[in-house]
Amino acid sequence: MRRKNLLLLCALAGALSLLATGCQNSAQTEEEIVLPRQEEETGGGEEAPQTEGEKQAAGGGAIADQVQAPERFTWEGGSEQVSVKADALVVIPEGEGFQSYKVTGRVFNQEDYDRVSQVLLKGEKLWERDMEVMGASNGWTAGEIEERIERLKKQKAEAEANGVKPMAFEGGKGKTYDELIAEWESMKENAPEEIIVGEVPVNVEYIESAEDRAENYISGQATVDGKDYFVSLDNNFRDDWKYIAFSVYNDEENSNFSFGASEGDIQSAGISVEEARRKALEDAAAMGFTDMAIDGEEYLTSVSFDEESDSGEAVTDAVGYGFHFTRMLDGIPVTYTHEVGGTMEGQDDVPWIYEEMSLVYTKDGFASFNWRNPYEVEKTSEEYVFLLPFAEIQNVFQEMIVKKYEDFFAESEVKVEFEIDEVRLGYMRVMEKGNTSEAQMVPVWDFFGKETLRYPDMSEPYISDGHYESWLTVNALDGTIIDRGFGY
Repeated sequence: MRRKNLLLLCALAGALSLLATGCQNSAQTEEEIVLPRQEEETGGGEEAPQTEGEKQAAGGGAIADQVQAPERFTWEGGSEQVSVKADALVVIPEGEGFQSYKVTGRVFNQEDYDRVSQVLLKGEKLWERDMEVMGASNGWTAGEIEERIERLKKQKAEAEANGVKPMAFEGGKGKTYDELIAEWESMKENAPEEIIVGEVPVNVEYIESAEDRAENYISGQATVDGKDYFVSLDNNFRDDWKYIAFSVYNDEENSNFSFGASEGDIQSAGISVEEARRKALEDAAAMGFTDMAIDGEEYLTSVSFDEESDSGEAVTDAVGYGFHFTRMLDGIPVTYTHEVGGTMEGQDDVPWIYEEMSLVYTKDGFASFNWRNPYEVEKTSEEYVFLLPFAEIQNVFQEMIVKKYEDFFAESEVKVEFEIDEVRLGYMRVMEKGNTSEAQMVPVWDFFGKETLRYPDMSEPYISDGHYESWLTVNALDGTIIDRGFGY
């Protein structure tokens, strides 16, 4: 049996990663996860997916005339430590130009919940285990407890057969298997045969001065067409923590997707990408996301931890195909990247995560929805802003891509190689350092591709090959460098 409802665990892990002071997207300390290139992601003979930006690759119109960019950007250079090879498609949105917008954060409201619920949950009510009635068994049924006891007995026997001291760790405490089995046996005596539930009222409110986070948090289960979905809405948008999210996922498959997919996962997924894309667009429209469009899509996996193994190793629960929706401003998308924008330089800094809505589908249909940090957007001028010609942006890139990563790896003997395969112009939310009250939507150039790190004491290099890894972001107005981790 695998551990379900990992939302709190994943949220905690995400929070810890956000708090990694000074950790930028070039820091590679995790185990290698190589995401498939987007043109290879269909896993079959279907047409490769196109995001809103890709549909406008080498587009025409006033923007293209102004920046005078080539269809492909090619360049090779670098230093002894950092080498760069660029052979990249240049993606320019169609349109008359970029305009000025102000952005502020907002909390979720009842209308947000209702329109999502009507489409994804078919208006079904939320429920949870009635802990007042099931308190004696800590919310477990007799059958669930029996499964736990059998697993503990099996683990005890394996430990004894291997000559290992039969100790178990549950709830963070070390106990003997016999002690744990006795505790579960005592709970079983008063455990009901079936789950006893109570309805969860859904009143979406925001209490700015709430001392308890639970006052701005709603969670429960919803049963739709025989499937259970876990639902959570965290509305704790505070001065010291600007990260809120509304999530729905298939609880039976633990469909909390947050990991890249291997080639084997993709081949076995059995997903029709075309059908999934059609359903994503249909569901997004039905939920009222008319001001957002797909600007990224990829295979994803959800994992849980196998309680039957002593190592508690991660196990793939489901493989899905995910669609990342970003805001459209006058037909131009906010560029999607894997960077969520939670890096902080100092202890007093406050993360303000970027807005995004994602939908994930498996071969069986809808599996996961996640909407984080919605924006209020206000146009501040009808005038089109001036964009630097691409020749100047190119010069900035050639100098700064090398300098940025030489500085970052200054204390390391690592050799860094970049292969840039796409350059994209789009909007990005840019704030002033220390100001999370408001920000501006700014046109930027992103340079996407593959990073390879070669350490002298490692036989195999570390490769980061995600399609949505931007290795340098250049302000299209003035040529300054923007750090997507910091958001400025």
